[in-house]
Amino acid sequence: MTTPFTRILVPFDGSEPAQVALGYAIELGRAGAKIVLANIVNEVPLITQSATTVAVYDPTPMIEALDGQARVVLDEAESRCRGAQVDAIPALFHEMPVAGIVRLAAAHGCDLIAMGTHAREGVARAFLGSTAEGVLRSSHIPVLVARSGAPRAGMPIFRNVLVAVDDSEPSHAAVETAAEIARTLHAKLTLCNVADTRDLYDKAATYGYDPQEIADELLDQARGIVDEASRRTALEPPPSTEVLEGEPVAVLVAEAARLAADLIVIGSHGRSGLRRLALGSVAEHVVRRSPAPVLVVRT
Repeated sequence: MTTPFTRILVPFDGSEPAQVALGYAIELGRAGAKIVLANIVNEVPLITQSATTVAVYDPTPMIEALDGQARVVLDEAESRCRGAQVDAIPALFHEMPVAGIVRLAAAHGCDLIAMGTHAREGVARAFLGSTAEGVLRSSHIPVLVARSGAPRAGMPIFRNVLVAVDDSEPSHAAVETAAEIARTLHAKLTLCNVADTRDLYDKAATYGYDPQEIADELLDQARGIVDEASRRTALEPPPSTEVLEGEPVAVLVAEAARLAADLIVIGSHGRSGLRRLALGSVAEHVVRRSPAPVLVVRT
């Protein structure tokens, strides 16, 4: 068996989500990928605080203590990789987390970032933010985000993959990546388009017209999209295809559960700033809600 990825960056802080992400990276490593283990020490808050408090102090001892803790964490992860007979390169660096992760992945020639997330929602997410979401918006290579359900050692991973499909460039890239996973890991693919007809039915109820003809047209377009995506994979036998209706995030997560999918693959434009706030991101919401790992692919 070969792997669709050759070098994987794993931001590792010792937390449970990071342990889960490392588990997936190790299983991909068993298939031939190399792992870069990264721990980030963000010294900026310490330096800023030392210069702005009433009693100015030297932050060096605190930074050195954090470095020591980071090395212990990296040693633990490296030992786990070594026990699985997977090559791993430890990397300790000082930088802002999101920028550092993206830059380190580029410096090491990585073609995948595998990281954990606590998948916070509501007030906790708004207040604390998310390094994982920052990386999703910034990275130009695929990002595998995991929150639970680490694979059992030595078991085949990604046997049953659900791919979210629409008519966009990120979706085309996601389909290509999913097809490569299917070829190299012998996974089964299901290509799914979710037609969001909620607004159509709401307006039909308000203005008193029959929405069925328009709904049928939308569903026909959706079937054309998944059929074209299936042809694009060039897989034999071709992937299964589905067209569903409803709110895209909820439908995708529910369908992944129904299929017992062990991976969701989805494309993302990686928007940030005002554009992201205005348009939102189906990929980010799927990451927050899905118990299964999610692979987010940019163009």
